[in-house]
Amino acid sequence: MSALTFRPATAADAGAVTDLLAGLSPDSAYLRFQTAIGPRPMPALVRALLPEGVSGRALLGFVGDDLVAHGLWVRIGPCRAAEIALVVADDRQREGVGSALAAALLDDLAARGIERVEVYAGAGNRAVARMMSRAAPDADPERDGATVSYSFAVDPRRVRSTTTAA
Repeated sequence: MSALTFRPATAADAGAVTDLLAGLSPDSAYLRFQTAIGPRPMPALVRALLPEGVSGRALLGFVGDDLVAHGLWVRIGPCRAAEIALVVADDRQREGVGSALAAALLDDLAARGIERVEVYAGAGNRAVARMMSRAAPDADPERDGATVSYSFAVDPRRVRSTTTAA
């Protein structure tokens, strides 16, 4: 795989994010959003995935010029906690892209003083379960029907990663 790079997203990336989401299989889209998003995501959904300012931030993952991943964090109320979520293009799954993006999101959160992370997923989302067992083995999973939430502390000593991963 060519070098994987990350950069913060802006509103100008709406078209690229729309294309990334439109290229997902129905299964991948459902695992990320826990609902169908249709063949082209609605503009309101794409805008929600591009937060700016203190309430959240999105990071985009590229291989060359190709957008292959989107991740974001959003604050949970006024506390020092945030929810993170990510999606990886179908043809780049199981290559470590999601894990590298999750690490970049955690670095970004640590740099902003976020102390706790929440991850919500469908109970059948094995990719999230595997990632959580590797990246946050001390996470507290809590099942609620068809969903699982994981909660864990952000290590404040995290060193901000570079924008390039192997």
